[in-house]
Amino acid sequence: MKFRFIFLNLIIVSGGIKAQNMVSMSSIHPAADTVGVSKKELAIRYPALRQFGVSVNSYGYNDFDAKFNDNNLAKGKIKTERISSFFNTPAIRWKNNSLSGTVYYTYTSTKLKDITHGADNGQFLPVTSDKSTIDLALNYSRSDMIFNQPIIYSLVARGISDNLNTVRRFNFNGSFTLPLKKNENTSFSVGLLVLVDPSSPLPVEPIINYYHKFASSGLELIVDLPNGANLKKGIGKNAWFSVGSNQTSYTLFYDHRNDFLDGKISYNTIELKSGAAFEYLFAKNVMLNVGGGINSFLASRVFRDGEKYSNASIKSTTKSSPYVHVGVSMLSF
Repeated sequence: MKFRFIFLNLIIVSGGIKAQNMVSMSSIHPAADTVGVSKKELAIRYPALRQFGVSVNSYGYNDFDAKFNDNNLAKGKIKTERISSFFNTPAIRWKNNSLSGTVYYTYTSTKLKDITHGADNGQFLPVTSDKSTIDLALNYSRSDMIFNQPIIYSLVARGISDNLNTVRRFNFNGSFTLPLKKNENTSFSVGLLVLVDPSSPLPVEPIINYYHKFASSGLELIVDLPNGANLKKGIGKNAWFSVGSNQTSYTLFYDHRNDFLDGKISYNTIELKSGAAFEYLFAKNVMLNVGGGINSFLASRVFRDGEKYSNASIKSTTKSSPYVHVGVSMLSF
């Protein structure tokens, strides 16, 4: 019975770390691509470029349906709480190159209830679990010219684990972006992202970065695909309101010895948060953020070592749920 509790918690627990976003914002928006835009303005526009941040996310209960090798495994409800933090080191710059590091940490608490197991509909008691994930990323970018047009190359290497003693997974991605337009109110670039990550559903994805500020209304359109898209508007000297959708991937690690999964295991989700947020800048460089909306699961998989997204042993269908968010971040030192 204890094994079943732990195993079910492994299957559908929804936690991890923000660092596993498919694109590193600090690499595709280096200084060479942002001439004429202040560092503070960029940090307000792109939260991932801020120096430091900590946030608390609370989710309502989700219904889930997990399958093991296409056979019914478990159904029930899950509730997740996350405390996440990140720290971006100051960038080292030389000529057209930029090098920086990022440290992410997330603490995840989950609770299960109303669990039925397989076809026997056996009822299980509520289960709780607490997990931590650490992600260390190294971001390198270079600006150059090709056929008399600017181009930005970037490489991101990251080690992900649940402790400081070992690295459970290495992920790599490389990208290039071509800035096509840049003026006072508009910037536009396109590119291609290559991912070396078994949990990614696609090895290659297009990059589309578009920003436009409508002069008449002050409304800002911020598109950073595949990460997300948002509409943002200043509603005061130091206050902004935004609506949009943003994608994030998460990971948890386990070690199991049982008939189902034997050895090192990782649980991965790709989630899409759609909602509204309010931000207020105080104390010069400190930003307060509160918001909420709907969190949707685009994918949910359990991987053995060596398995990829397409052949994951366990696949879970998880319904959307409401979420609320409170965070504090620092724009720069």
